[in-house]
Amino acid sequence: MNLYWVIGVLILIVMVQAILIFLLWRRSRQVVLGLDEIAEDTLKVLYHLSRQKAPVSRSELIRGADIQPARCPIIVEEMTRRKWVLLQGENLILLPAGERRAIELIRAHRLWERYLADKEGVALHALHKEAMRREHLTSPEEADRLAAELGHPQFDPHGDPIPTREGLLVHGESGVPLSRWPEKQMAQVTHVEDEPPALFSQLALLGLTPGAQVEIDVREPNRILLWSGRRRIALSPVAAEGVFVIPQPPEQVSLSEIEIGQSGRILSIRNTQALDPALTQAGLRAGAEVAAIRADPLGDPVYYRVNGNTIPLSRVQANQIQLDALTIREITLPQKPWLQEEIERLKEIMVRYGSGAVLKRALLFLGPAFLISVGYMDPGNWGTDIEGGARFGYCLLWVILLANLMAILMQTLSAKLGIATGKSLPEVCRDHYPKWLSVTLWVTAELAAIATDLAEFLGGAVGFYLLFGIPLFPAALLTGVIISLILLLEHYGFRKLEMVIIGLIAVIGFMYMAEIWLSKPDWSQIAHGLLIPTLPDGAMLVAVGIIGATVMPHNLYLHSALIQTRVRVSDSLRRKQSVYRLAIVDSIVALNGAFLVNSAILIMSAAAFSGGRLHEYSLESAHQTLVPLLGPLAGTAFAIALLASGLSSSTTATMAGQVIMEGFINHRMNVWLRRAITMIPSLIIIGLGLNPLTILILSQVSLSFQLPFAMIPLVLFTSNREIMGEFTNRPATTFLAWLTTGMILTLNILLLVQTFSSG
Repeated sequence: MNLYWVIGVLILIVMVQAILIFLLWRRSRQVVLGLDEIAEDTLKVLYHLSRQKAPVSRSELIRGADIQPARCPIIVEEMTRRKWVLLQGENLILLPAGERRAIELIRAHRLWERYLADKEGVALHALHKEAMRREHLTSPEEADRLAAELGHPQFDPHGDPIPTREGLLVHGESGVPLSRWPEKQMAQVTHVEDEPPALFSQLALLGLTPGAQVEIDVREPNRILLWSGRRRIALSPVAAEGVFVIPQPPEQVSLSEIEIGQSGRILSIRNTQALDPALTQAGLRAGAEVAAIRADPLGDPVYYRVNGNTIPLSRVQANQIQLDALTIREITLPQKPWLQEEIERLKEIMVRYGSGAVLKRALLFLGPAFLISVGYMDPGNWGTDIEGGARFGYCLLWVILLANLMAILMQTLSAKLGIATGKSLPEVCRDHYPKWLSVTLWVTAELAAIATDLAEFLGGAVGFYLLFGIPLFPAALLTGVIISLILLLEHYGFRKLEMVIIGLIAVIGFMYMAEIWLSKPDWSQIAHGLLIPTLPDGAMLVAVGIIGATVMPHNLYLHSALIQTRVRVSDSLRRKQSVYRLAIVDSIVALNGAFLVNSAILIMSAAAFSGGRLHEYSLESAHQTLVPLLGPLAGTAFAIALLASGLSSSTTATMAGQVIMEGFINHRMNVWLRRAITMIPSLIIIGLGLNPLTILILSQVSLSFQLPFAMIPLVLFTSNREIMGEFTNRPATTFLAWLTTGMILTLNILLLVQTFSSG
């Protein structure tokens, strides 16, 4: 028995050794093959570096080829053995044999990219990896056959020239990196670096391929915002370094830039990628008339009409086609009511792409009005809502509804001004008013914005105090840090900042849903207070406070600026009208959300505090009274909602301050410096131990003082056809706007009188 065990163990050992030997043999074979490929890839990098500066040092090669320093000696030794390079100390000199082999590899790579794009229909962002695999296996003779099959193309799909067998290049315009291109000037992408592959893939998905038309909107330290293909794109400086552009010829427009309902005559088609023969047979050639008639529900591809044929073209294909700019014109297309069009588009997305795509499209435009809506549920509004519910029950719900309708009208006018002019309300004021008046308006707006930010900043600090018991002063410092971190997100894309604010709004909404569930309100009384206007004795001043604090001047300034992330001045009237309709939907959804929150505050207050149970109308008193009445969960929900309200509204107040300064006096301040400046008054007031309720009242006074300087110019500008063009207010809209303005200003005067008489 023992002998059998010994034999079995020996057999097992032999088998393990055989497996290990086989694995080591395969590994060594892979290492040799890998070294060949790595050496050739490094040689190509050395070739490009040598064209810029010779000789090339080891450290430059390591950085350029992105290889590990420990592997560099092995790779250099291999290239030296093959007589590709000559090593002189720390410098590498490319030898003729190495230059010849590098050109062969580059030629094979670019020919394979062209073949994969033209013959196999491989997506542009997937070409590089497959071409990298095939280039090492391609002999010069095979490359010749490949070139002949493709018709000896001169450029690859990225816009890079393809060398001839002798190493000659057809040099087009090399261009300059997009990172160095000036703002507000049209450019055309001439070629895109295809390394690193992951970065190139991202650029291709964004549509930044040869022929694309670009215009830098804003250049910031950590990102570049640009328009391309009717979309606003954010690029990092590193990504922009890999995109090379030339001035866009004024007589040309990329096909990808025209909008649905426009047509033009084809001027030229780039030769970076062969068009599908079916497209050529359909009539897609120089001199043909092409019209954009509809787009895929998700935007790509777009369907064009050529010679009576309807053909789909992806963004990459459309970039290759240049139109005669003088022939661009509007065409008449069958039109349906815009709401019907949107519903049908959503149905098509649902059928083809699923409910997730529908939700994504629905959320795509929502954002500007949500950032605005936090101003309508900021801590400054909580005091009036809590007092209204505690003293008069549900009777003043109709006042909140009326105030909300007024807010929707004024914010819609602000968005319309930004769409029609491409400028914010402060910028339009600067353009049409004398300098002394613009400076005066700037000073009053800054004082109001700082006072507003003070109240909202204080709300966040009080939220931390109620939730965690942190004293107000360190809570204020913590609030400032968190707000700065939220503002930091803008450097990674404005959409991310919008999503954070929308998330905070959702927190407020969920917390007040919990408050209402715990307080068990009388729903019949809620319906009565909402639908039947009544004004109990003594409720006039509270109603004035609710309406008077509704329209925020800094929100009017901010909305006209934020909407410009969705549209630009050069867009067609049809496109602007579409954006305006979506802005109306955005405003209705967002501000009605604010209405529900304000109503929930009043409902909770009426259910929990009516009958004299709240002896002092302050945030701390409301929190302290809630806990024994409804339990600790209600108090926690109240504090969380207050914290979210303070953080979100203070963030947008800082953004509004930026818009105000840039618009009125054309000066930009670092957002963190501005955040620090607005923190100082808050910290001083908190350090002095002043009553937070008093601070909130003073902030409403400052807003009332500033309101005429924002509302009156807004109504005047939007009623002026010379400024607004096709977006000029209709007579009914102008009447409602002046009626709303008159009511709000009158009520704010009463609010000021109340404040000073009670003081």
